[in-house]
Amino acid sequence: MAEKSTRLNDLPVAEHFRLREFECPCCHCVRLCPLLVELLEAVRAQWGKPVVISSGYRCPSHNKRVKGAARSLHLEGRAADVLVPFNEQSAVEVFARRAGFTQVIPYGRRNFMHLGIA
Repeated sequence: MAEKSTRLNDLPVAEHFRLREFECPCCHCVRLCPLLVELLEAVRAQWGKPVVISSGYRCPSHNKRVKGAARSLHLEGRAADVLVPFNEQSAVEVFARRAGFTQVIPYGRRNFMHLGIA
């Protein structure tokens, strides 16, 4: 018998992602556009490495606390920040655009990228 999880939002939403990866860290609420998950799976397939999400959905108070844009796609569940080593960001940018992301912002030596769909 499979072990039961009692962790909030511990549900698979795609082959390589669970809902909890997209939840707001302060309130555990989630808004998630299904297309975002689809495109992240496409990036993972092209890159050949796991895509680790550092920021998914943000509630308005958390977005303000992290100084996110007032109209951030994170507020709508249409963006994720993913961990990408600096030296791999140019390749992942190509993969993300090829997958269909309309916002692809590398953060250089901070080792993450913002991927969003407008």
